[in-house]
Amino acid sequence: MDRETLERSLARRLLDHLEQHTTDLADDALELGADIYSPERHAEEVEVLFRDRPLVFCLSGALPWPGTFRAVDLCGTPILLTRDADGRVRALANVCRHRGVRVADGAGRAQKLTCPFHAWTYDLTGRLVAVPTEKAFEGMCRERKGLVELPVAEGHGLIVGRLRPGPAVNIEDYLSPELADELALLEFADWEPQSEPHVHRVGANWKVTLDTFRENYHFNYLHRRTLARYAYGGVLTFDSFGPHLRNCSAVRTIDELRGRPESDWGDVSQHVSLQYALFPNTSLTFDSKHADLWQILPVGPRASEVVHTSYLRPGLSEAEREKMAEMAPWICQTVVDGEDFWVAGRTEPGVRTGLLDTVVLGRNEPAPQHLHRGFAAALRAARSPAR
Repeated sequence: MDRETLERSLARRLLDHLEQHTTDLADDALELGADIYSPERHAEEVEVLFRDRPLVFCLSGALPWPGTFRAVDLCGTPILLTRDADGRVRALANVCRHRGVRVADGAGRAQKLTCPFHAWTYDLTGRLVAVPTEKAFEGMCRERKGLVELPVAEGHGLIVGRLRPGPAVNIEDYLSPELADELALLEFADWEPQSEPHVHRVGANWKVTLDTFRENYHFNYLHRRTLARYAYGGVLTFDSFGPHLRNCSAVRTIDELRGRPESDWGDVSQHVSLQYALFPNTSLTFDSKHADLWQILPVGPRASEVVHTSYLRPGLSEAEREKMAEMAPWICQTVVDGEDFWVAGRTEPGVRTGLLDTVVLGRNEPAPQHLHRGFAAALRAARSPAR
């Protein structure tokens, strides 16, 4: 299968839903205990879902060439991602081995990175290559004072790693072969960031924030003056890949395909929006010109943050790039901050009053149901004595 075949199959499903006034459904509604937002549950989730599992660090295009680096921060862990002279991606703790100071910020090109405190210097493999006043450290084994290396792997346009030293990361195992093959069809490994990542701070538990990405049932209500004019609300496909999933929304221009023979459809990528949820916390959305990476991170039981990075497809015209830049504030400020994350914050303190014993996910919300079942399964497995 190629990308065109994938997108046409999804377009057919969406057109059928629009014709029948339906959407993909779960077997039943799901009620979740309100205690999933408790401080105890939060602490367990951070350890099991974030510190004990692979996470998406960024897309490959964030390190476009050998000799590039990028600092990222996930769940309180400062990480220095580098692409060394051989093109290999490395993940290093962004923590100087002298006194623990953050070594680098931002992103760029460099052969060496120097701690701003005492100028201990490291190459892009993490090796300690210079120590000023070296006589003061006689007896220290320099070879053992490189930056702490973290497991990381690259494939299918993704850079995936762990926040702690531990088992190696295998992209195929993380994604599943089926999802790996599908992401390979999208050919986004050379898409580069439109701008630096933008951090959204949200006054809600990370799962509440995540759930705003995983259904479009709310478009007709919360987004009736914004996104509902761009895409159909309440019409969504759902497909799972192990713990991960794909949704697809119908852009309103899909109406151009109604009643036309499929042989006359042409390129349908402009009419569908592919939205992947990569377990546990990453949303990756594609349209015909760009991809949006949303990394939803726990901060506390009542707070989360979302790191948002837009990646542009190579070969766009200057006018197309300018239009994307003009759209960015509308998406980030008007829609996401002003509507999605505004409503996420309105769950506080409601879910903590003790007045609600459950929250409900309807049959028309199969994607958040799938993710919450995955969270619960991962926590059960971690608690198992056999682990």
